[in-house]
This record gives sequence, structure tokens and C-alpha cells, in this order.
Amino acid sequence: MKNVLLFLLIFSTIYAQQSQPGFDPDSYYLERGSLQLKFFNTDKSDIIDQSYHPYKTIEARTVAVDPAKILPGSVVYIPQTVGIKLNDGTYHDGYFLAHRVLKKGSKSEIAIFTDTKQNAFKDISAQKIDVYAVRGVMAKTMQTKFYLKFRTSKEKQTYQMVASDFTDLMHQGNKDYPEISKRIQYYSQRGLGTPYLIFNLGEGASSNPDPDPTIDFSRTDCMTFCEHTLALAISDNYKDMYNNLQKIRYKNGDIRYVMRNHYTIADWLPNNNWLLKDVTKEIGGDLTNKMTKTIDRPNFYKTNGVPENELADAPGKEDVTADYIPTENLLKVKDKLQGGEIVSIVTTHPAVISAHMGIIIRDQWNNLIFRHASSPDKTNQVMDERFEDYVSNLKDSKTRVGMLFMRARDNYKIP
Repeated sequence: MKNVLLFLLIFSTIYAQQSQPGFDPDSYYLERGSLQLKFFNTDKSDIIDQSYHPYKTIEARTVAVDPAKILPGSVVYIPQTVGIKLNDGTYHDGYFLAHRVLKKGSKSEIAIFTDTKQNAFKDISAQKIDVYAVRGVMAKTMQTKFYLKFRTSKEKQTYQMVASDFTDLMHQGNKDYPEISKRIQYYSQRGLGTPYLIFNLGEGASSNPDPDPTIDFSRTDCMTFCEHTLALAISDNYKDMYNNLQKIRYKNGDIRYVMRNHYTIADWLPNNNWLLKDVTKEIGGDLTNKMTKTIDRPNFYKTNGVPENELADAPGKEDVTADYIPTENLLKVKDKLQGGEIVSIVTTHPAVISAHMGIIIRDQWNNLIFRHASSPDKTNQVMDERFEDYVSNLKDSKTRVGMLFMRARDNYKIP
């Protein structure tokens, strides 16, 4: 009897392991449902939206997705395909690139690009499959592994650019996108994939206490990502963009540590009133709450080693109150978000109001996206998340309690 029980225990353990998806511990897997699988073997297929084709299709790696469920361009994982022998003799690892979009009204749920005459996936074609959107290490690995195969454009991302590239980028971008909200969305898109590094900018090599460079597009944190994007959106060439970046980062463009807009709501927003306005109350109405914090700048400067002789004209201590939309109300106002808004994630942590920043995007399918420089080791880069997914994560946070929204002024005047 003991032997039988031992066998059953071992068998049940093996079965449980085999029946569970092989998740990578350094990645995030977001359930996207149990979807009916179909196939297509040409970009001209009648189930494919022909207007979306920024990538080449790859045999057994490209999938067409419903953009309302899975963001186009992302990586997906399908556990039922793990171990399937492909036509080239290799075995599938379950990861695909969402590089095609299903035509609206096609009644398809997900489709794999494959040779239908030698369809390696035919044995699972009659069933629904579990689909996960992937973030983190495995997403980066897939995108890097197949980059040369799916790449169609020679456009550089901003972290790959030199000064002359930025001037060319702004000349074309400002021509194509006359509205500042559209430019913000466009230039932020060119920042996707930028590696994350906290506190990546400073006052230059000879400064104290922060000798980091005054501009660096090769890496970013959440605030500098928004600052870089705004500087691009209001400039015509690299020199102007550099100067405008300093006006955004520093009160009156005065490049000193004590003049830097360290506090998003207490410094950054009011000192950039010429460019930005707080629209939280306009968007949230009666759904908003207020938060008041004491901003102790003198203590902050002292803690960070600012020399005494630099504190004479430094901003002092003050109480700051801000409106914000609590997490539980965010999905109620999503239809009022236009795209291009700068977002502050509000925290209960003492001494600060804003814990994180990002940008709202409205894509061509009317999806609402939160684009931000993500700090966790698993992601650690500028990335897109469905707004609904980000709000869902906020609900699990004990300290991050909502959002504050800012919009760029259409009639801004650079000081």
C-alpha cells in the first residue's frame, strides 16, 4: 500500500509539473485568456489587418493577435506549443512575437504564421490554447534573438542616436505631428527599450554633489524619460533641445543642484507652468481626493551633501496639496484621457507626493497605454503596459494610491 501511495505521489507531482506553464522566474506572465487557435501562411490572408505591417513575419514565431487583448509588438507565451517539433527539426519553446494584427470582425482569436502544408502545430489546432503576454527577461531575449529576422526599418531608437540623428528626428517628427500631444506620444515611442538607470542625470563632471552628465539618452529613469520626451517635443534641433531640457529640469534653467526640480509636484510641475498644466480635477471631477505633504527641501539638500554656501537662495520648506484620482476610480475616467498626458503616481510615503512618472498613449486601436521607464530588474527599461494592467498592479500596492495627470499646453511659450 505504501508503494502504491508513493507511486501516486510521484506521478501526481510529475503530472502537476508537466501541466503547469514553464514560466521563467525573471519574467512576468499576464493571462490573456483561453483563445481559439487558427493559422495563416501569407500576409495577404483575409484574417489579417493589412494596415499594420511594421515587422517581417517569421515561420512558427509570428502570431496575429486581437489588439484589444494583446498589445501589438509584444511577446506572448503559449504553453501548449512547448516541445512541438518544427519543420527545421528544432523544438518550440512556447514564445512568439505578436507582429501581426487580426482584422476587425474576422472572428479569429489568435493565429500562428506557419506553412499550412507542413503545419507543425496541427495537433493542437482543434483546441483552445492558453495565451500569456510576457514582460521581462524572456521578452527581451525573444526580441533580441529574432531582431535581424523581423526588422524592416532602419530607424534608430533615441538611446542609439548621436546629436545629428536627433536634429533629423525632430525635423521629421515636428512636420508629421503638429500637435504637441501627438509629438509627445511619437517621441516617447522612439524611447522604448532605453535601459533604466536611477538618477542618471546631474549637473556635469565638475559639479558637487551630483557629477552625472546634464544630458544622456543612452539610459533613463522615470522623470528623465518624461523630461527628454518633452524637450524633443518642443524643439527643432539638438542645441535647442539641450537648452530646453535644462529649462524643464531646473527652475529658470539655472543648472544647480538646489535649483533642480527634484520634487515632481512641488517643483517640477509649478516651475514648468509655461509648458504643463495640472488637469487632474478636470479629468476626475468629484472622483478626486486631496493629499498634503510637507516638502522639507533643506533637510533633503543636507542629506545629499549640498555645500552650505549653495543654500542661500535654495527653496525652503513648505506644505504642498495636490488633487489625485484614487486607484479605484482610474478606470472610470480612462475615456477622458486623450493621449500625451504626463502621469504622476501618487504615494502615501512621507515627504513626497510622486513616486513614479510615465506617459499616457492612445494607439491606433484606441488602446490606452502607460509608457514608462520601469525599474524592476525583470523589466528595467522603457516599456508599454496596458493601462488596465498597470491599474490592476496599483491595486496591490500598499503605498501607491492613485494618479495625477498633466497636459502640455498647446500655446506654450518657451522662456
